[in-house]
Amino acid sequence: MIKGKNSFAIPLLIGLITLVGCSASDIENDQLVETKKTVQDTTITDDMLITVEERTDDGYKTVKVLENSFEMKKVEEILENANWEENVFVSMTTPPEYRLRINPSNYAVWVTPNGDRLEIVIEGEAKYIKLPEKVSETLFELITDDKLN
Repeated sequence: MIKGKNSFAIPLLIGLITLVGCSASDIENDQLVETKKTVQDTTITDDMLITVEERTDDGYKTVKVLENSFEMKKVEEILENANWEENVFVSMTTPPEYRLRINPSNYAVWVTPNGDRLEIVIEGEAKYIKLPEKVSETLFELITDDKLN
């Protein structure tokens, strides 16, 4: 007699767990849609920013956020007009001194040992450039508010 009750209770219990799990899944999906909307709204704002991070002993720290349209356009213009070497895999001896995040690309920036030029890699795209001195000076000043050298 007890055996008969257990064989009825186990499928009932499994059915209830499945129903509860499906209901929770619907709630998670609703939250996921809401989160995606929030992320998309934020991304629109992020597209209008350039984030500059500097390497420190503790990792990278955001040192500047370019919101000024003139500065942003100048940085974007420099990077777009650069004569990038493509399909280049660069191995530097140190991590980049600076990182720029310009949606959707991330740029790794090194100052050359002489301190007169910038070397830049577009992360994940196998593109590299060593900027001319004058362009390096301009870009460095835009992203750090300091002079190169």
